[in-house]
Amino acid sequence: MALALCTANWLIPGLGYILSRDMARGATLFILINLCFAIGILMGGYILAPVSWAPFTPNFNLVGILTYLSQAFHGGGWLGLQGLQRAAASDTSAYFNLTALGSKPYADLGAFHLVVAGGLNYFATVRLWDLLAGNPQLSQAPAPGAEVAT
Repeated sequence: MALALCTANWLIPGLGYILSRDMARGATLFILINLCFAIGILMGGYILAPVSWAPFTPNFNLVGILTYLSQAFHGGGWLGLQGLQRAAASDTSAYFNLTALGSKPYADLGAFHLVVAGGLNYFATVRLWDLLAGNPQLSQAPAPGAEVAT
């Protein structure tokens, strides 16, 4: 059950929390993460797959790989944007065509928004896993009688 909820949360940020009856947190995550993702798209953000995954090739770029993986943690938005970019590859005037990045002055900042949205969803999904499967004693508040550092 925890794996299914985490997969749902990866696909649609906040959905795992909503399905586990934490409506406030789920709705907040849904709005904030998807708003960040939408702003990134409106700025002309893009997903650029790494040229090479092999570490000993001249085109290897670790930052490019980490950026790509971080964007992938948005799940459904990342899959949709991948599809839009592939569909626009043959139309140079299309908004999602990667060859038109020169006409989008904020495209890199938009791509950064996509990275942030993916990173936030990663942390939200890992937190959901911790709450559901990782540690059944984990809660939002300290246990009664527990010392709180000041």
